Amino acid sequence: MPLEEMTPSEENKELVKRASFEPYTEGNVDAIDELVSERYVLHDPTSPEEIRGREGLKEHIESLRNAFPDLSATIEHAVAEDDLVTVHFTTSGTHEGPVPDLDLEPTGETFEISGMELDRIEGGKLVETWLVYDTLEFARQLGAIPEMDVAAET
Repeated sequence: MPLEEMTPSEENKELVKRASFEPYTEGNVDAIDELVSERYVLHDPTSPEEIRGREGLKEHIESLRNAFPDLSATIEHAVAEDDLVTVHFTTSGTHEGPVPDLDLEPTGETFEISGMELDRIEGGKLVETWLVYDTLEFARQLGAIPEMDVAAET
């Protein structure tokens, strides 16, 4: 659908897809300059500090793409209202490089997890993202923590 025919909610969902998903999966970090505010803040549960600004986001994406060169993400659902977009996604990849902020060397393991993010749009740009996913399952699938045999514990 041409941009001029989109509702504001559809425009915001498209903005989130182009700014928050395609740079990770396609490596097009140049789009961030156009679509993301310099005041951007990413709240990621695996990062000890907030990711701030366009350059901070680009560095974060590049480090994840180095860790998971085949990183993919599918938007399962997206809902937009006013300046907020909520996305339910599935992401997967193969661990071939160090994972930022996790002190985890490459394992060659694959992962597939679901997550959600809440994105805030201001002035036609992505300003803030709150990311939530099962970090324990992510670490378990990468081999960072052992599988627990719950039956053996009882």
